[in-house]
Amino acid sequence: MLGTRSYPAGRHDGMIMPRPKNAPARFFSPRPQSVAEARRFVRNTLHGAQSDMLDTAQLLVSELVTNAVMYAHTEVEVCAWTMDGCMHVQVSDREPGRVLIPHSGGSAYAGTGWGLAMVEQLAYKYGAFAGADHKTVWFELWPPGTSQPPTSGWTITENPDTTTVSVTLANVPGALHEAAQKHREALLRESLLAVSDNHTFPISLDDLQIAQNANHVIGATLASAAEDHIHGDLRTVRLELPTDMQGAVNKLSQVLDETNEMARQGQLLTRPALPQISAATRWLLGQIASQLAGHGPISWTEAPRESGATSPALAPWNAGQLETSSTPTIAADDGNRIIDANTAAAELLGWDCKNLIGQRITAIIPEHLRERHIAAFTSLLLTGHSHILGLWVTFSALRWDGQLIEVSVCVQTQEAADGRSVFVARLRNAKNSG
Repeated sequence: MLGTRSYPAGRHDGMIMPRPKNAPARFFSPRPQSVAEARRFVRNTLHGAQSDMLDTAQLLVSELVTNAVMYAHTEVEVCAWTMDGCMHVQVSDREPGRVLIPHSGGSAYAGTGWGLAMVEQLAYKYGAFAGADHKTVWFELWPPGTSQPPTSGWTITENPDTTTVSVTLANVPGALHEAAQKHREALLRESLLAVSDNHTFPISLDDLQIAQNANHVIGATLASAAEDHIHGDLRTVRLELPTDMQGAVNKLSQVLDETNEMARQGQLLTRPALPQISAATRWLLGQIASQLAGHGPISWTEAPRESGATSPALAPWNAGQLETSSTPTIAADDGNRIIDANTAAAELLGWDCKNLIGQRITAIIPEHLRERHIAAFTSLLLTGHSHILGLWVTFSALRWDGQLIEVSVCVQTQEAADGRSVFVARLRNAKNSG
């Protein structure tokens, strides 16, 4: 923890309250422990304020300091004060060119927070500004009953001197890309936290930071890229990436392979990537590295597929389309619970649709096969590998009346708009299917 000092003013976004001359401020080193220290600093500084506002301030500071520690890798300044019942907080780092990437939604694979989205949801006003040697994210919390806040937003800063190369990503699958991006961020974020506390971590801090920086640049560029063509969930975008980035992209691919293998072995809390997540990331990074090296683009829909990866033509999960299908279809979440089923599936299995939804998948699996199913499903989640995804297999299903019926089933994973993976099973009566 360092002494206090003030950063110079810079360009800013939104109407920010000027910092009082004697506003309490504290500097923290770029390490995970600083998050708790910053939270305590804010609680002590704003002591006496409304408890619910103070709780919110601590939550948002935790997220913003975590972002600064993980992404900027510099010392972090936190400044907090109250005025006329309102809380004002600023979190600064020494990376003015580090762009902000607001996220929304969540995923089972993204176990760590989305700080800017939280600020958007919980703060009365928020924004960011940058000077020559720093960047500051700020927010204000006002008492309940305050009138509608003015429009706030985030500043996206860029380095105008960077030489770039145009990279075309053709037919990027929207929902799948979101899920893959969240998984990459979760792996890298957990690994950075782990290496800070574990000097025997198999990947060096330098390599993790190179990978994190590359992933951040790619995410920021994708977030602001213009879309040349949109067809359903597929979109073609053109990115401008630094010409000297190829080595960092290759390092990102290497680090992701290593951390994903660690996840498969249970060494990380983040789940390993499912086959289609791995395929999307491999294609994205491969295309960026290849085009930075001067090669032409290959679209997502034309890229080679590994066994178990989702078909490139498969649309994102849409519950509204299930009922209109004449093919018996059941959808389940990663908790092994049925979240939707159409009439055709209910009739095949002798269930009422309303009763089928909410049941565990094991409700339609005979008792002697349940342990095998649970083991296979758990293995898929823990390792990211499956021998049956995308293939038709035949087994005995359990009807509502207790009778068995031979069915053929093909299971594929689809991504929902919020990044969740949904397991979609198409069924058919094995006797009628030849």
